[in-house]
Amino acid sequence: MWRRYASFLRSTPELTLAWSDRETDARAWLVINSLRGGAAGGGTRMRLGVDPREVTYLAKAMELKFSISGPPIGGAKTGIDFDPTDARKADVLERWYRAAMPLLRDRYGTGGDLNIDEVLDVSPAFERLGLHHPQEGVVRGHLHPDDRQFRAIMSRMQAGVAAPIGAGPAETRGVEGVDLTIADVITGFGVAAAVRRLYERHDRTLLGVRVLLEGFGNVGAAAGLYLARSGARIVAIQDARSTLIDAAGLDGDGVEDLLRRRTNKLLPAGDARVYAGLERSRFWNVPADVFVCAAISESITADTLNDLERSGVSVLACGSNQPFREGKVGSTVVAQDADRRFSIIADVLANCGMARTFSYLLESNSQAEAAPIFDAVSRTIGEALDEVVDRAAGTETGLLSATLGLALDRIGA
Repeated sequence: MWRRYASFLRSTPELTLAWSDRETDARAWLVINSLRGGAAGGGTRMRLGVDPREVTYLAKAMELKFSISGPPIGGAKTGIDFDPTDARKADVLERWYRAAMPLLRDRYGTGGDLNIDEVLDVSPAFERLGLHHPQEGVVRGHLHPDDRQFRAIMSRMQAGVAAPIGAGPAETRGVEGVDLTIADVITGFGVAAAVRRLYERHDRTLLGVRVLLEGFGNVGAAAGLYLARSGARIVAIQDARSTLIDAAGLDGDGVEDLLRRRTNKLLPAGDARVYAGLERSRFWNVPADVFVCAAISESITADTLNDLERSGVSVLACGSNQPFREGKVGSTVVAQDADRRFSIIADVLANCGMARTFSYLLESNSQAEAAPIFDAVSRTIGEALDEVVDRAAGTETGLLSATLGLALDRIGA
């Protein structure tokens, strides 16, 4: 399987589009790994230093992810090399989308990703450009709908992504005092659902399970919230600036409190449990059972694996795309090492919540409401994880290779 996966990573993408902004020093790349099923999908990320290699890896991960979440289309990704805190961010994003408009209209569907918010950044840019929805290209290229069908699908897409998360059972309800939508929480919810299902398959619960959470943006915060509500305890959180350590572990109420006090998706600086500067590294010394990576890509190195093993971690849940830092394209040294030592819930399975949301809303009988979307995501992730555990013959390691093998089989790679 690892040879198959390496070959898949090294294969040349079907289309790569490079762009340079004439008004700033921003650069962007769109990589479409394939137009399987007539279209390709993958979000837009923005960060300083993003490069074609990273974008290519992410596009390939999206192709594997769609094999699990649906629809059966190709993978793609946009990466913009620009400072997301720059006041010109919205203008750069709009100019990029204008340059890519023919693909966005007919073949390529996008959405939020690192430092780009689906509702706050992507949809407003599309509206200004006269595009209907970030997934318009997938709808046209994959489904070829008539005008009536197209309008109905667009309406479900727009309403579904922006569906509010209100009251309900603890597994899915929102946070009082915080306006949350499906776009804000569904990926993190899926990560939590995957961890919960893995524990269920081994006849265990999450009660008292200690969790290290890397990242406190949309994915990390939601994953932490829903894990804590399932009985886990969040013992440490690290964001781009600082680390919060709570030896007793945060329960659901504790995570909710942090969400209310979070600023710019970062931990509250005035909290006595928060450490900055060099002390931020204390995160890696906190004893835990589960590590959720939900920050930047390639955050897990060989040294990281050693730190996690010393902390007692046995489960790695990959909320971020392409989490393992390898030496070159096609290398899988770190990933294979991790797969031998930990139970890995792969990114293409754990964080497919938004992809499943879109594929669900493409279905003619779907409902653009939070409850059925949560149910669709939970069922899809649970069924895929069951198949992965069965492929791994019930062992607690080898889950990553089993997941990649499942995905490669489904796309015929």
